[in-house]
Amino acid sequence: MKVSGSTAKENTTAEDKIRESLHMLQPSATDKENLVAAGRILRSAKQSKEAKTENVTLSRTKSNLSIKSKKITFQDKAVQTARGEKIKIEVEDLTSTAGPSQNYWEVLAERRQIALDDAFDEIKTLKDRIQEKQDEVNKLKEQSEKLKAEKLVQEEMLKESRALIAVLEDMIENDSNGINHSLDDSMP
Repeated sequence: MKVSGSTAKENTTAEDKIRESLHMLQPSATDKENLVAAGRILRSAKQSKEAKTENVTLSRTKSNLSIKSKKITFQDKAVQTARGEKIKIEVEDLTSTAGPSQNYWEVLAERRQIALDDAFDEIKTLKDRIQEKQDEVNKLKEQSEKLKAEKLVQEEMLKESRALIAVLEDMIENDSNGINHSLDDSMP
């Protein structure tokens, strides 16, 4: 009996040692055609979650200011159609000779809308950066013009001081010559 009991224990330990399969790939919340590993989110889904949290924080601050409660509706780009239907492009849409169905065009339009929104946001940020750079360039141009004007004033002052030095040197030479002549005259 001991032998049969030990084989049963060996069988259970062998069953316990069977490796579990890897995590299943799950469809992402925003795109049913692309599979995403557990814990990973597509970029467009991250942006929509950030927008959702911003809406919540804004509504919380507004609700703190006003005593009346307000109904908050969240908008998510990923949930623009009915939840279970018309989200996935099917094989028939791509292989049929009659052409794609209405579902295909709706999904395609949603994807293009999301891409356009992303591009619009990127263009907006780039325009802001360009405007900031143009403001910096304008400030630098103004500073450059001020420095050029100051340079001209400094050069004019330098010319005047050189002219003054030349006049003073002439006066000193004339004075020293005059002193020498007056000394020569005074000696008998």
